[in-house]
Amino acid sequence: MSILSKLSCLKVVSIFFCAIGFYLLMNSPALGSDAASEYLREEMYGQMDSESFNIIKQSYIDAYRLAGGIFLSVGSFYAFKFFSKGDL
Repeated sequence: MSILSKLSCLKVVSIFFCAIGFYLLMNSPALGSDAASEYLREEMYGQMDSESFNIIKQSYIDAYRLAGGIFLSVGSFYAFKFFSKGDL
C-alpha cells in the first residue's frame, strides 16, 4: 500500500469519525432517553422511581455526549492535519 493511498484512507477515516461524533452529539438526548428506557424495561422490569430514572437518563445522555465529543475531536484533529497539507 503506497503512502498516498494510506493518506487517503486516513482522510476517509477521520471524516467518518467526525460524522459519528457529530451524530452522537446532536442525538445524545434521544439516544440517552432510549437507552434509559431500555434499561428500565430490561433490568428494572418497568419499576423505578422517577428521580432515579432521570438520573440514569442524564447519565446516558452525558455518556453519549462525551463519546461524541471524543470522536468529533479526534476526527477533526486528524482531518485538519491531513487536509491542511494542501492536497485533497
